[in-house]
Amino acid sequence: MYGHPKLDVQVYYFSDHSLSGRLDHGFGVPVAWDVPLLDGYRYRFLSRNANLDRPNSVRIPNIPEVLQVGTVDWILLHGYTYAFSRQALMRARKIGAKVFLRGEFTDMERGRTLLKRIFREFYLHWFYRKVDLFGYIGSDSLSHLKRRRIPDNKLCFTPYSVDDQLIENQKANLDSAECRRQLGFSHDALVLLFSGKVIERKQPLVLAEAVARLASDRRLCLVILGDGDQLSMVHEKLTPLLGGRLISPGFVNQTQLGRYFRAADVFILPSRFDTWGLVVNEAMHYGLPCIVSDRVGCRHDLISPDETGFVFPVGDPLRLSEVIQIFLDEPQKARIMGKVAEHRVSQYSMKRTIDAICAGLLGADAESLT
Repeated sequence: MYGHPKLDVQVYYFSDHSLSGRLDHGFGVPVAWDVPLLDGYRYRFLSRNANLDRPNSVRIPNIPEVLQVGTVDWILLHGYTYAFSRQALMRARKIGAKVFLRGEFTDMERGRTLLKRIFREFYLHWFYRKVDLFGYIGSDSLSHLKRRRIPDNKLCFTPYSVDDQLIENQKANLDSAECRRQLGFSHDALVLLFSGKVIERKQPLVLAEAVARLASDRRLCLVILGDGDQLSMVHEKLTPLLGGRLISPGFVNQTQLGRYFRAADVFILPSRFDTWGLVVNEAMHYGLPCIVSDRVGCRHDLISPDETGFVFPVGDPLRLSEVIQIFLDEPQKARIMGKVAEHRVSQYSMKRTIDAICAGLLGADAESLT
């Protein structure tokens, strides 16, 4: 567990959804993560069943008791859309606390109407004026804040990261060749991997169409990890073409993901919209080059074309198939690019993220905390 001796942290939650195994509407199945989520720090549930799909309804009950005068120096918020974020922002002024805002800031267009765009700008102006420090996760979020003229002394780079230690442990205990053998892949197979919710926003049907164009090449295999309302359509499209070269085990929990990532050669995220796409971090930690659409936010920071992966136009299965063909034509390319990808994502470790947050809160350079 990372941290800093000068920081006394308490975390507040509004839902135990990831612990209790309730239905995840994206996956379409009950989900309870099989890794410890509450170990090593103080926490409190303000609610256990808040409806997080209705941001304006998620509020802090009895906020004066939760955030008391003289007990809080900093409030770290992960976003600005929920009602409790506005509550905490206003409460901070009353109790003399400062606000550290870290989130997936972006100006990537989501099809908002002109009126909604105007309202958003007024809202952000009001909210940001009350924030003392901003933690940006990458270049897209930094550009968003710069457009709002946030001064440099209020900006802190807090790289977006995943549990890289869990991944390193799985890599150390899983042999790639053995994982491929267990899943039935030959040594010369090109194994493509998709992991996530199999829903329209992730564009699995674009992936299916691209793979279908190349299905006659017997080396091509596809693993789809996850569930969702478009999974049956993917199967309908690809099962007749790939047969046993399509593996789709449904939802796979955290401790079981490693064998599939270790067996893969290339990861693909064709999303219509992802403010970042943390699953790309995971794939790169496993040493996989990544193919992402030009609507995946992390492309600016993690994907260098022909070095750590490729970027293709969203919704374009033809171009995606052409990129996949590059790996079929050059069998060693995935391994070479994967090493570069692994090095690139090492700068986005959990420790670097926590050190950066601690440095911001304590007014020190992150390097001085390492």
